[in-house]
Amino acid sequence: MDYKQTAKTIFDKVGGNDNINEVIHCSTRLRMNLKHPKEAKTDEIKSIDGIMGAVYSGGQYQVIVGNDVGYVYNELIKLLDTKKKPAQEEPKKRDLSFKGLFDSFAGIITGIFQPIIPAIAASGMLKALLLLSTSLNLLTKESQLYLLLSFIADAAFYFLPVLLAFSSSQKFKTNPYISVTLAGVLLHPKLIALLAGEVPVHFAGLPVPNVSYASSVIPIILTVWLMSYVERFAEKVSPGPVKIFLKPMIIILVMAPLALVVLGPLGNYLGQGLSDGLFWIQGKFGWLTVVILSVILPFIVMFGMHKVFYPVIFAAMVSPGYETLIHSAMLSSNIAQGAGALAVWFLAKDKKLKQIALPAGISGLFGISEPALYGIHLKLKRTMVACMIGAGSAGLFAGIVNLKAYAAVGPGIASLPMFIGEKNNFMYALITLGISLVVTPIAVYFIGFKEDTDGQQTAAAVTKSADVPAAPQEPGRPQSRMVIFAPIEGEAIPLREVKDEAFAQEAMGKGMAIKPSKGEVVAPFDGTVETVFRTKHSIGLKSVEGVEILIHVGLDTVKLKGKHFNVVVQEGDTIKHGQLLIEFDMQAIEEAGFDMTTPVIVTNTPDYLEILGHEYSAKIGPEMPLITVL
Repeated sequence: MDYKQTAKTIFDKVGGNDNINEVIHCSTRLRMNLKHPKEAKTDEIKSIDGIMGAVYSGGQYQVIVGNDVGYVYNELIKLLDTKKKPAQEEPKKRDLSFKGLFDSFAGIITGIFQPIIPAIAASGMLKALLLLSTSLNLLTKESQLYLLLSFIADAAFYFLPVLLAFSSSQKFKTNPYISVTLAGVLLHPKLIALLAGEVPVHFAGLPVPNVSYASSVIPIILTVWLMSYVERFAEKVSPGPVKIFLKPMIIILVMAPLALVVLGPLGNYLGQGLSDGLFWIQGKFGWLTVVILSVILPFIVMFGMHKVFYPVIFAAMVSPGYETLIHSAMLSSNIAQGAGALAVWFLAKDKKLKQIALPAGISGLFGISEPALYGIHLKLKRTMVACMIGAGSAGLFAGIVNLKAYAAVGPGIASLPMFIGEKNNFMYALITLGISLVVTPIAVYFIGFKEDTDGQQTAAAVTKSADVPAAPQEPGRPQSRMVIFAPIEGEAIPLREVKDEAFAQEAMGKGMAIKPSKGEVVAPFDGTVETVFRTKHSIGLKSVEGVEILIHVGLDTVKLKGKHFNVVVQEGDTIKHGQLLIEFDMQAIEEAGFDMTTPVIVTNTPDYLEILGHEYSAKIGPEMPLITVL
């Protein structure tokens, strides 16, 4: 992937600086706040090489990039005009529907929690490794090394309100330093000592409840949210000459007491309620909750809505100190997605499908499921069912044994220490992983890749059976599989080898190219002539199945203005496979200094799941498949 070009294309397709308010990224997605989300050219973004999908969900415009998202993000932020005032969304009526409210909530949660995940994940894994070191008697809990490492591991959790204060200030567009100051008030050691005393604490006659805010989540978020409104008031009432100190002083004097007396205790009760509610659900429905979440999780991930689980996860990590539903389901689902993709890699015979499936499978096993989800299972569909069977089977075991996660990390092979804890918990995690790893490939094998709805053949069989034309279908209706034969004799090469950036970058669509050995273009399928270019060097065709292609004879040959070309058909003509379309004097064109490489492009690429090119070591001819459209 050309990260710079990909970032530039995405930047342009979403509307550039005029439409982008904010950009962040998670492990696989670019997440953007856009001024006008509907102006983003979603279909064109989906067709960018290397992009797995694009969706507007949870109040964010999300572009699914995969494991390379960090590199694309780094190039994208270079294009943002940081000196320009961010675009402000136009006032609009608040959407009070369930979907509108949920999208707003999801957007806020993602914007607040996503930036702090690296710190939390690193600390969580360090805590898990410390547990492992004591279990193996490598360290004792009384040793200074253990104590110092435990302080380091606990820092991000203990000072979680500080991290959340800063990220919340970015989301609510308020002063980050005052926000952090308010978090410091809640965590001040002298406040903790005062509240722990025997004498009840009051602020101007109002009781200050004895609440511990270390590792808390909701209190500081509520505080910063309300602070964003108080800051506007302070801005209005503070005269210019004294605004530099009066404005922040008003904010702190108003918000600190509110945080201590009202918002902090309220947030603490809400956080405890989330944790208690999670355990109530599991107590009421038992292992079934883990099974259901394991099965449906890919569809939640598909819309980027899994981030809404963050408050529940963090609340559980504070009390009782572990989480038993979401991480268990994620482990079952992530491993199933990866194992399913590896099964496709092992069973498939098509080279391109194998190239996609192998890295996607490895990524899934390490806890990043989107490459397998978007690159394999949503396209093959039946393998998605197999993954759901594998995930559900693993989730059943995890639910029955009440598998516990002790760190807020994306579950996968590398992060398994997150399950190290009491008694046999880590062994239960290994068994859960093993069930998903074994059951899913077996299900893929028996279910196969074939779609029942449209007769699509298995991905493994596509290339080998490509020499048999697909059955005719109603004109104009896209078919699930179709073969485009070579329109010219010569050597077939991938588009990326074409010495023209527009073709090589697949800007016009996916396809193949041919280095001609004979000066004739023939029909690669049965269909119609859609376009004959005035300069005769290029022709547009449409198959009876609805596939549209462009055959561009040579590079820059438009400059010849039709010289050395003879088109023998007209627009609207019906054509048959093998029928002569264009004659060209290959020797004369080459002597004029032009490259004869001829791209064959599927111009309606976004209408199909995949465009697979066929490469040969020997010469290709009109009787041989060049491209298979899925």
